[in-house]
Amino acid sequence: MIKILLYLLNKIPYRNKFGFSITDELKIIYYHKKGQFKQPEKCLCGGNVITIGVPPDGWETYCYDCQMLYDED
Repeated sequence: MIKILLYLLNKIPYRNKFGFSITDELKIIYYHKKGQFKQPEKCLCGGNVITIGVPPDGWETYCYDCQMLYDED
């Protein structure tokens, strides 16, 4: 049900000053308030959030299902 709701919200032609849609905003809010404290970490879409190392010294935190990038270095 949540995937259908996110799909419909993504059809609204709204972008903030950083280029995020309403669904991106909701995913970020959900991850920082609840998802990062679950085991395993969860995204609003229901996917697992993983952190991988990027050579030479970086890392990325993103959802494995929807490819939403939460953090990087």
